[in-house]
Amino acid sequence: MTAANLAFRSGAAGIQPFTGMEPAHLSRLGVWRGDDWQPGGGAATQVQASGHAGLDLQLPGGGWPVGAMSEILLPQHAHPEWSLVASALAAVLKKEQSAQHAVLVAPPLQVFTPALQMSGVAAAQLCCVHPESSALAFSSRRRATGTTSDAASIWVSEQALRCRDVGAVLAWLPQSQPPALRRLQLLAAQQRKLLWVFRPEPVRAQASPAPLRLWIEALESCLRVHVIKRRGPPLQQPVDLPLLHGQLLAELSAQKRRKAQMHLDAQAQLAARPHSSPSSSPSSSPGPSPSDLQEARHALAGLAFATHR
Repeated sequence: MTAANLAFRSGAAGIQPFTGMEPAHLSRLGVWRGDDWQPGGGAATQVQASGHAGLDLQLPGGGWPVGAMSEILLPQHAHPEWSLVASALAAVLKKEQSAQHAVLVAPPLQVFTPALQMSGVAAAQLCCVHPESSALAFSSRRRATGTTSDAASIWVSEQALRCRDVGAVLAWLPQSQPPALRRLQLLAAQQRKLLWVFRPEPVRAQASPAPLRLWIEALESCLRVHVIKRRGPPLQQPVDLPLLHGQLLAELSAQKRRKAQMHLDAQAQLAARPHSSPSSSPSSSPGPSPSDLQEARHALAGLAFATHR
């Protein structure tokens, strides 16, 4: 079929001009238009603010897309993903649907819930699933052939997206292939759910069905976000974000001050203890009382806690 024939379609009355589809219908099919990346342009796209004003300015619609996959490429030996998504996740779980939960599929490390609670994410609303612990039926054949995949994690992610009480799915899928990711993208669009997929940075050269793709660098002073794929023009300059949530950073600073004060108090208690005179004999010295010994032990314990924690 030639390019000219693409503009026509056959009908009962002969060849008629093809007028195309309505933008709303195209949006339901997962087709996006070039002017969809800005608020007010193209078909309306539901988004969830990221909690970082600088990042929202560069995301299509001003936030994370709802009903689409957001793929985040992580650096090796670092996991800065929570600094990026915690604020948005907290906002999703606090919406009017009180029964909303977030499903974490195959997280590589144990979740530190106190830090998430400082960001507004309640631990009771998180559901962690480790498919590899119950995936013997999947893994025996793969071990025999020397191949691995995220088949079990993909299946769990699909079921979580279909669950009515789940508002967001976070999946760590380091070995998934484009066909499996495409299924997740289509399912997220059908269910209108937030979907974050975390993969290692070396897969950046591979094709991806995700409409939004970010590459993260964890620097000493900030979190550098490269928007390598989005609906609209490419982003020329990366966006720098704080490494830690503001409330968590304030709590860590306060904890550091408390430990320093404990160290000073312990030193003061040790210095205030009465010392025996060098000229006095051991027999004439009354020796420390039990209360003095107990006070000294408390001071030393406080000093050890302040220096080793």
